[in-house]
Amino acid sequence: MNEDKEILALTGLRFVAALYVFLFHIHIRWPLSDNLLIKNMLNQGAVGMSIFFLLSGFVLTYRYQDGSTSIRSYLLNRFARIYPVYVAAAVVTLPWFGVASDGSAWSDILASFARGAFLLLANILLIQAWFVQLFPLWNVGSSWSISVEAFCYVILPFFLPTLVKLSWRLQKLIMFACVVLAALPGLSAKLFPTTSAGVFYSMPIFRLPEFLLGCCVCLAWQSGRLKPIGNAGQFVLILLFCIYLGIAGPMLPLYVGHNWISIPVIALVTLNVAHGKSYLAALLSTRPFVWLGKISYSFYSFQALVILMLVNYHDRWVRRFSMLENNLLLAIVTFVVLLLISALSHHLIEEPARRLIRRYRGQQPRMGLSL
Repeated sequence: MNEDKEILALTGLRFVAALYVFLFHIHIRWPLSDNLLIKNMLNQGAVGMSIFFLLSGFVLTYRYQDGSTSIRSYLLNRFARIYPVYVAAAVVTLPWFGVASDGSAWSDILASFARGAFLLLANILLIQAWFVQLFPLWNVGSSWSISVEAFCYVILPFFLPTLVKLSWRLQKLIMFACVVLAALPGLSAKLFPTTSAGVFYSMPIFRLPEFLLGCCVCLAWQSGRLKPIGNAGQFVLILLFCIYLGIAGPMLPLYVGHNWISIPVIALVTLNVAHGKSYLAALLSTRPFVWLGKISYSFYSFQALVILMLVNYHDRWVRRFSMLENNLLLAIVTFVVLLLISALSHHLIEEPARRLIRRYRGQQPRMGLSL
């Protein structure tokens, strides 16, 4: 099969998710609107991460469900997809590594070295999301999601062959269970408030239901068991969801509190966009959106760099360029800069590295766990 086959509208949708996350990161530091509805919607921009995870499950199932790709080929393809840009984004944010010695004694220096080594090793191995105490350090506030994706990538070959063979009834039960499991962390954080609720946001095991739901929705769509909701249904669904976030945004815990409704909505919109016969799908399939979708991984990965630089130099730049006092204009300028960095990254790092790695990929015979 062709591992590069894609649904163009879903590629465009990836950029919408990345843009939502970007606006969220800007807004929580430099508010973009005083309008209550808009402010609440922007404050829930982390919903964009759920779009990423569900989309990832959907797209990988679409590409690999026939089982014709060896595990070695699949994993090398995933490695080529994420690791080169991941390393580049980590290197450029090294000035914010965030591990310093607490004193001049040898014990302090050794402890600092150990912390730095642990942080570096966790990032190299893409396991940083499993250690929530690392979240404020280096660029983990951004790269945690790549750690989640890596976990999902690794376990996909172990469950996809079985998932494909399940009856429609069992697949429906799994989808229902995924929605419930995705909603439970937010419910628990609401019922039992704690400062450690952030563990539900970044811990890979708590994001797995979103990825698995994406896999199931893809299978149900391809089998014809799940039908698209049409233009009118999609428009009403998105409008009502935006209104909901604008009104109810602050009422539930940040990030995962709205999973009970955001996950089903994202699943339905993804299904409708994948089907292709809607105005939104047509828009997202246009060349500009597809190109933006292709650079969206770099766009997301280098957000940490531009945000960290803004945090450090915002006041200095505002003194020099007074127009940047306008947060909306600041967001536009930052967006353009990030877009340029992302385009360079995609065309000079991501694509060349992917081609180079794939050149040495080779093929393996089908195995019991083949995709």
